[in-house]
Amino acid sequence: MKPKMLYMRKTPLSSAAVLLLLSAGFVLFPTQWLGDLLSGDELLAQMLGLGILRIVMAIIMLVLALHMGIRGLWAPAKLSCLLIAFPALIVAVNNLPIVALLRGTAGITGGGEYVAAFALQCIGVGLFEEVAFRGVIFPFVLGVTGTGKKGRFAAVLLSSAAFGMLHLVNLLGGFSGAVFLQVGYSFLIGCMLSVCVFCGSGVFACALVHSVYNFCGSLIYSVGNYGFGAFKDVWCMEEVLLTAVISVAAIVWFALILWKKSPKQADAFAVFPPATDNREE
Repeated sequence: MKPKMLYMRKTPLSSAAVLLLLSAGFVLFPTQWLGDLLSGDELLAQMLGLGILRIVMAIIMLVLALHMGIRGLWAPAKLSCLLIAFPALIVAVNNLPIVALLRGTAGITGGGEYVAAFALQCIGVGLFEEVAFRGVIFPFVLGVTGTGKKGRFAAVLLSSAAFGMLHLVNLLGGFSGAVFLQVGYSFLIGCMLSVCVFCGSGVFACALVHSVYNFCGSLIYSVGNYGFGAFKDVWCMEEVLLTAVISVAAIVWFALILWKKSPKQADAFAVFPPATDNREE
């Protein structure tokens, strides 16, 4: 596909802001109507509508990215780059209340159709958010900050902060302190996956990790009355310690790998303004 929107590269910061607003518009787009066409069950309709429309929105963002000439970050640069993302997958799987499930104090009691619909929702959300933020917005921010050591850290933090703040739209459904908690962990997961993309793991691999993270973290809550597990059961001392150890190890791993990694891979997809070289050694 021949790039047709290269004018976006002339003002990468402004373009990133426009793309952020576009992503917010997609997030606010109603989805329940589609689910109602597919199922008379309100819960199933909610998950199906959200999942399917997010996949459609991801495809739209991918087409826009290709038209803007963004290449070289969708698939892994090489298979070994997937190893960089493996700790992110461990973080995602640990989001499942492993200790509570083993003890039997948390679990799933609903039918497989609800779990399958929730899995589709997680895939749709994960794919859309990774294509939009790691696949489109992150390269534009890198084009402003540069891919040198200072620039890459700035790009990871700025794009992930925008990703976290996007979740404030959930306040439109009513004020809840949980939304601010979601902003915080969305920022952290955004940082982790931005590093993976910078190092060549690929956006689609990050979408898989993101989907697993959402699925494991909300499975016992997001299938309505078909799961069980109180907060105190899920976040017992053992689970807190396990999560703390994995989280600290992941932070150290991704900070070091981002610091040491050559910018060569990122230079290939960062959206630098025409006739401008913001790269550093």
